[in-house]
Amino acid sequence: MRWDPCGSFTAYAVPAALLAVAFLIKLPLLRRAWQDPILRTTALLLGIGAVVFASLPPANLHRINRITGVPNFAGLWVYSLLTAYCGACLWLIITLREPPSAVRRRRTRTVWTVYSAIILGLWTSFLLGDHHVERLRDLDTFYANTPWMREFVLLYLVAHLVSTLVAAGILWAWFKEVEDAWLRRAVVLLQVAYALGLIFDIAKLAAIGARFSGRDRDWLSTYAAPPFAIAEAGLVAVGFVVGQAGPVLQERRRLVRTHRRLKPLWQAMLTVAAPAAPATGRVSGAALRLELRRAAINDGLLRLSPHLNPSRRDRTRRAAAAAGYPDSTARGIAGAVDILTAAATLRSPVPERVAAPATPDGEAEPAPPPGPASPSTCADRVASVRGGRLADASDGELECIAHALRFHSSAVAAFRREAVVAEGLTSRAADSENLLG
Repeated sequence: MRWDPCGSFTAYAVPAALLAVAFLIKLPLLRRAWQDPILRTTALLLGIGAVVFASLPPANLHRINRITGVPNFAGLWVYSLLTAYCGACLWLIITLREPPSAVRRRRTRTVWTVYSAIILGLWTSFLLGDHHVERLRDLDTFYANTPWMREFVLLYLVAHLVSTLVAAGILWAWFKEVEDAWLRRAVVLLQVAYALGLIFDIAKLAAIGARFSGRDRDWLSTYAAPPFAIAEAGLVAVGFVVGQAGPVLQERRRLVRTHRRLKPLWQAMLTVAAPAAPATGRVSGAALRLELRRAAINDGLLRLSPHLNPSRRDRTRRAAAAAGYPDSTARGIAGAVDILTAAATLRSPVPERVAAPATPDGEAEPAPPPGPASPSTCADRVASVRGGRLADASDGELECIAHALRFHSSAVAAFRREAVVAEGLTSRAADSENLLG
């Protein structure tokens, strides 16, 4: 008994379900941005692919024939959809590669004109042919020597072969120009897909050619070719989805990761400024949650700006670097020390200073006032004031401090105590552990 991987319902149901899910995900975007040609073509491609795979199980092919009352009408149905699928693939490749122009519009019109003519030819040859014997698995080879049905089968296979070669040629030239990582992955997937499609066409044509010469190589068409077609269609759909969805997912992952990394600094700022309103409803998302977290941090830094001390940051950074911490970690520790000290000072409106060492003449030497702002480090850029307003800090600069609060809290506390002693602040201003949360 010959192994038949594509004789089961599952072989077609799984890709059909995946394509249908991808289509449903695209549907809301399609309703809002129908004018976007890339989105429109992608949705068309996914929709056609889902219908084709849902139709291909032998039981469904028989059901289509029974409902229409026309023997082998399912073959016409599937081949017409596959031809439209090939046209949609070429349309999307041209649309993705070329910028909007009259040339692109002319090429896409040519694609649809040619493939519409092919579909019309399929219907014409099918109606003229004799196909009264239902064949669910071997229609191509069974009717290989039947007038008009022979043309029907060859027209579909040649159209598929030409689209595969043209798409592969476009992709090969495009791959040399692509710089975006996700787009390169998509092009590679499509190249592999069309290579599999070429194997499918060769196997089918070899089986039909054997029929022309009186030999029986039907197994090439019935058993060997279908797995390559299934893999091709699946990779084509995945390739197009990856090229478009990959950057979106990567950006969302970046937003979520940044939101999580900023949590320690945000928790420290909650003791300084009231939290922003939570993101709720349909507008809640990774970007909005990150913006709210940034806003809460910036509000806290704005309140702390009169108490932030660039000299304190510079002194702590040098001490942390001397203790063996990497430069980025030392900057983060310095920023955290300055922020926590400023927060404690803000909560103690009139901080007292400890007695300063006496001078030789017996008088106490006043503690040195905070030095002028000189933003030069990660923390300095975060907490500097320009024209009375807090300077915007990048996510990386804020993460520098949040990382120190999360992973180096003991070092932050130790350098915090050193800063208090150096500046002569009271123990109440030094109490920052409750800010480390």
